[in-house]
Amino acid sequence: MKTSTKRHHAVRLTGAIALAILSSSGCTAEQPRNEPRQRISVSQVNRYTDLGQMQRDSSAVVVAHAVDSTTATHDRIPITKTSAKIRKVLAGSVPESSVNVQQLGTDKVDSPDTSRLMKSGETYLLYLSKDSGKENGEDFVITGGDGIYVLQGQRYVYRGGPPTGPGKSLPTELPADETEKKVTSQQQQ
Repeated sequence: MKTSTKRHHAVRLTGAIALAILSSSGCTAEQPRNEPRQRISVSQVNRYTDLGQMQRDSSAVVVAHAVDSTTATHDRIPITKTSAKIRKVLAGSVPESSVNVQQLGTDKVDSPDTSRLMKSGETYLLYLSKDSGKENGEDFVITGGDGIYVLQGQRYVYRGGPPTGPGKSLPTELPADETEKKVTSQQQQ
């Protein structure tokens, strides 16, 4: 028999996302009986369906290699901050040769409604927006929670948030060289 207590905290982020953190106490196979498992639930008003629009809404589009990650809380919201070394700037600009990418959730707090967490050692195509809450020029978030693809062989594979309905969604795979050239050419127009 599973018993559950829940706490709800609602937060509004950049006018487009509503967030609730749910903490459930109970018995699960993955954790001890007395440790609560947390999950972040996000309701997003708008998901991207067009790469061009996502690029126009981004501060930069880069190819970056994830180096390491740390976890923290910001206003009681669990986040993972990944340091990533810039390999190529395809559009826009970043002030340094590395960036910090902040994502909702941690390895212990699930965030199934947002992008999958970056992993150290992986290379990514990232659509980045400035983190409006930070003065540091290195801090970014993934545009709309959708602008993240991991490099697998010669293809980028989508790692953004899940589709929110039966409508059009972003491509699940992109050819790496062709995509990089396309993003660069759109920047020059």
